[in-house]
Amino acid sequence: MLKALFTSSSKLHKLGNLTHEDAVFVLPYIDKELTMRLVDVLVRRALHPGLLVLVDDDERLGFMKIANYVCSHSSSRYFGYLAQDAFPGDGWLRAAVQTLDQSEASLLAFNDGRFYGTLAVFGLARRSWLATLYHKYLFFPGYNSHFGDTELSAIAIHQKKLIYNPGCLMIEVDYEKHTRKNNPEDQALYKTREAQGFGGIIK
Repeated sequence: MLKALFTSSSKLHKLGNLTHEDAVFVLPYIDKELTMRLVDVLVRRALHPGLLVLVDDDERLGFMKIANYVCSHSSSRYFGYLAQDAFPGDGWLRAAVQTLDQSEASLLAFNDGRFYGTLAVFGLARRSWLATLYHKYLFFPGYNSHFGDTELSAIAIHQKKLIYNPGCLMIEVDYEKHTRKNNPEDQALYKTREAQGFGGIIK
């Protein structure tokens, strides 16, 4: 069974080191009511063991910093990331772990209903692969709120390490998404890093 652990960004330093044999997920959030409804569905529909770390961003550290902190203070075969606007299909975690176990891929892009495997908006990554990119982090630490997943996906695609299974369903449900623009600083950083092969990772 998927276990849910709640904390906040102001208490991350008290989290300690988390471990799970298969998968640890991070889910930063700011909408508590929405997240409380979501976590019940995530746990009920996972159909596979794992650890879900939900972080109330009361200090507004941003998605990337929270995800990197939890990644660097946990251990498991796989590390994944979700957000408060996710909605899972039945058996989402079981299908994701099985898909990676049965492949040589390193990053699974969930079926978010929008990008269809070209961008891991919600993803599950092999830790041994992540260690070759940013050492102990999930995303390049220069990003604040956007483009960390874009860079991670671009690298995986270039290395032929991205896998997509339509049955790994994790729909992005955000009715105001089209009204918000990307963080301009994150976008500029991505363009710079892309031109440089993401720090030499892509040659």
